[in-house]
Amino acid sequence: MKTEEPTVEEFGPDDPRIAAFHAVRDDVAYPTPDEPVPVGMRCLVAFRGGAPVARLSYGTGQDVGEVPGPCALIGHYERTDRSAGVWLLDEAVIRVCVGHQFHALGPINGSTWGRYRLALPPRTEDEGDAEPPFLSEPWNPPDYPADFEEAGFRVVATYESAIVEDLAAADPRRDELAERVRARGATIRALDLDRFDDELRAIFELSRTAFAENLFYSPIEFDEFRARYLPLRPLLDPEMVRLAEDADGRLLGFVFAFPDVLSAEPGGRPTRVVLKTLASAPEARGLGLGTFLTDEVRRVAHEKGYRSVIHALMQADNESVRISRHSARVFRRYALYELVD
Repeated sequence: MKTEEPTVEEFGPDDPRIAAFHAVRDDVAYPTPDEPVPVGMRCLVAFRGGAPVARLSYGTGQDVGEVPGPCALIGHYERTDRSAGVWLLDEAVIRVCVGHQFHALGPINGSTWGRYRLALPPRTEDEGDAEPPFLSEPWNPPDYPADFEEAGFRVVATYESAIVEDLAAADPRRDELAERVRARGATIRALDLDRFDDELRAIFELSRTAFAENLFYSPIEFDEFRARYLPLRPLLDPEMVRLAEDADGRLLGFVFAFPDVLSAEPGGRPTRVVLKTLASAPEARGLGLGTFLTDEVRRVAHEKGYRSVIHALMQADNESVRISRHSARVFRRYALYELVD
């Protein structure tokens, strides 16, 4: 028997009906906070019996990474009713792409600077529920990927997170890499929280250069970048943000890591560190700077008594994965989906 189509409402992120949009996610019972809908995106909510049962955001990006021209971006996908969720995915594609050839990506909350990707069901006993979600990780019920596949989407890129559990073991190449970094005239220091905006500006400028060739990259302005990083400031241990500078003070590379507050035991401190971002300037590549900075986070975490370091959300064919596999075990995989006319 065919399932009756849900009632659908569409509105902007500043509409009072956004409460229904957030209610769907509340019903899924997430361990991590919701992410705001970017200005310019539209919200769709599906209702059954007057209750919100599925939601998503959608909009159009221009020249997103390797996709020329307009590209539909579908994000914030949540549902408690599977058929309503799949119907909403179909409806979003129709609304944003009707009448012309299209390329749709999802889930992606406005851009790859926001939350994107779906966590995939575990493939082995070493993956999945053994590691609870970490701060900044995309989390979802395990059957969401099947919703996208039923709506005609297919995997376009895969990602992984890995964990280092032996923090006492330094990278065997550490001394060699340290000498190469010194020979380049580079010095390594911690983040200066008293100059947070200046430090963030330098990180932003290097990120724009380092990530410009990343899959589905799209540029943003500094104010948006700052707004995304500002909530992390109270959580930061400046020793875990390592900056590599040349003799003139120019940023050659950085690693941005922070204590994972979601790993805190009752009445205690966090036990894990999340290595969120690693980047090197083009002129510093080949030094092994990324490997050295990654090991710097391990070293600092070990000295401060943490139990593990998470190498978060690495694209499967990225250089960071090669660096990570020397010491880390993959525990979660993710996928980004596309639908092409």
